[in-house]
Amino acid sequence: MGNWTIIEKSKWGKGFGTRWMGLNVPWGRYGIHGTNNPSSIGRSASHGCIRMRNKDVEDLYRYIKIDTPVTIWGGIFGPFGNGFRILIPGDRGADVFEVQKRMKRMGYYLGYIDGIYGEEMKYYVIKYRKDNNLTLTHDIDLEFYKALNIQLFE
Repeated sequence: MGNWTIIEKSKWGKGFGTRWMGLNVPWGRYGIHGTNNPSSIGRSASHGCIRMRNKDVEDLYRYIKIDTPVTIWGGIFGPFGNGFRILIPGDRGADVFEVQKRMKRMGYYLGYIDGIYGEEMKYYVIKYRKDNNLTLTHDIDLEFYKALNIQLFE
């Protein structure tokens, strides 16, 4: 989920269908692609890619150019649509990306916002916890989300 840009286009085959449009997601290789298994569309079966029917992605492919902006919504809770997950070093995703943005705005993260919970982020998580009298751990848990004022609501 987030605001991305198309950075590559290619004609693929096999399980990825007939077309691929890659996005500039910093924590991995994600894109919009066709599928040879249309029953998988709309289900969480591709580890984060957007799957379309081959005829539909072929039609879209004709109009989309490199550098086209793409916004992917994940429901009303965005990256926390399935609730909060406990984040640990090595985790990647839109929720890590959002925590990095929030910490950076607060002056507690000086690293690159890339959606990857690496060693640099771990340092800042521990610093934030110490400075705010939170339980000393490198986990990003409910206590940490609450301290950052990240809340789920309806």
